[in-house]
Amino acid sequence: MLSLLSYGEVLVDFLPSSFDNPCYMPLAGGAPANVAVAFAKLGGTSYFAGGISEDNFGNMLVQQLEHEGVNTAFVKRIPNANTALVLVSLDNSGERTFNFYRHNTADMKYKKAHINHIKWQNLGIFHYCSNTLTNESMYNNTLYAIEHAKANNIVISFDVNLRQQLWHELTLLPERVEACIKKSDIIKLSRDEAEYLAKIRQVTIESYIGYLLSLSAQLVVITDGENAVQVTCTHFSVTIDVPKVSPIDTTGAGDSFISGFLFSLAQSVKSNEDIKTVHEAIEQLEHVTAAVLFGSKCGAFTCQKKGAFTALPHLTDI
Repeated sequence: MLSLLSYGEVLVDFLPSSFDNPCYMPLAGGAPANVAVAFAKLGGTSYFAGGISEDNFGNMLVQQLEHEGVNTAFVKRIPNANTALVLVSLDNSGERTFNFYRHNTADMKYKKAHINHIKWQNLGIFHYCSNTLTNESMYNNTLYAIEHAKANNIVISFDVNLRQQLWHELTLLPERVEACIKKSDIIKLSRDEAEYLAKIRQVTIESYIGYLLSLSAQLVVITDGENAVQVTCTHFSVTIDVPKVSPIDTTGAGDSFISGFLFSLAQSVKSNEDIKTVHEAIEQLEHVTAAVLFGSKCGAFTCQKKGAFTALPHLTDI
């Protein structure tokens, strides 16, 4: 089966016991790390690439990644650096707000020299998010990693996953996101993110989706919580209903969705002789629909448990 490399940050989420309880639990998280773990728990071959500190939190994060089956061969341990922390607040419907503590942390110190050690020829999918675009050095390193992936004909998945509070120069966000979309195959946004970026361009969401496809994106996936998922490529545009659940904690739900989506596409390549690559699978409505339905089940499962790594499903759960 095709393997996945997830690139970016792994950090510690401090989650409250409940929306009105000030007691917090430290849990391993971070969107790219969640995707790597979710892919491994579903039964895929999964790698994580990023910087992890040598402090006690860093030790915990490496142990958690490896415990969940993620290959950490491309992790770089960073001495004299802290671990990024996120204080998560929940409302009574399980929706989150974030306070980030991320200044000169280990995840920000993964360099081109570390990227050069990645064995690209063994990979099928490269996945990343926008948190590695927030300063110039990380942005350039991300583009460098993407170019390596493209040179090896790897499918590139970009979950935009905006966290505006991490940007010191928010005016650079649209330009950098769009530069990465030009180099990516699968673009995943939440409805809120699509509205935010469309408003900046002063266009409707539908016009913005068309714009993303004109930038060379192969498939645009827009999630909207409990509402239908919209998927659009040059051949089709459809909305697909998702399972209705009462969420306890939505942490990691989007990561669970995109990981399940990518896992299903990889399975399509494995089980269908007429499909040779994920590039081919994402142009066929049948396989994209199956991937959305599977990813939605993964996301729904995650919403009903607390935490990130611990709430991600095994294949038997789905």
